[in-house]
Amino acid sequence: MIDDSSMKFCNLLAQMIKEAGLSNVKFYTALGIKKPYFYDILSGKVNPPPSERQFAMLRLLKPKPEQIELFFDLAAQERNEVPADIAQTLKNKDLCRELRNDIDYEKLLKNGEYKNE
Repeated sequence: MIDDSSMKFCNLLAQMIKEAGLSNVKFYTALGIKKPYFYDILSGKVNPPPSERQFAMLRLLKPKPEQIELFFDLAAQERNEVPADIAQTLKNKDLCRELRNDIDYEKLLKNGEYKNE
C-alpha cells in the first residue's frame, strides 16, 4: 500500500522509474522530451505534464495497479485539473448524459458549487 498523504507527483514518478528499472535518460528519451524539462518535472519545478504525456509515461512504466490512480490523482491535483483517466472516460457521451441526469442544476447555479448528496 502506498502512503499518499504527503506524496508529490515528482516523488511518485521517480519511484516508478526506479521500480521499472529504467534510467532517467532512457525514460525521457523514450518519451521524446528534453532533458531540462524532464528534470524540472522530476524536481517539482514545473507542473506534471498534460494528460497525453501522462498516458505515455504510464505505458513506459508499466505501474502496479494501485499506482495508476495515485499517479493520475497527484498529477491532477498539482495541475488543478480533473484526473486524466476520468477526463478520458468522460468523453463517453452516454456516460455524460447519465451523470447529468443526477445533477441538480438549480442548486449548482445558486451555490456555485455542488455536492451530490
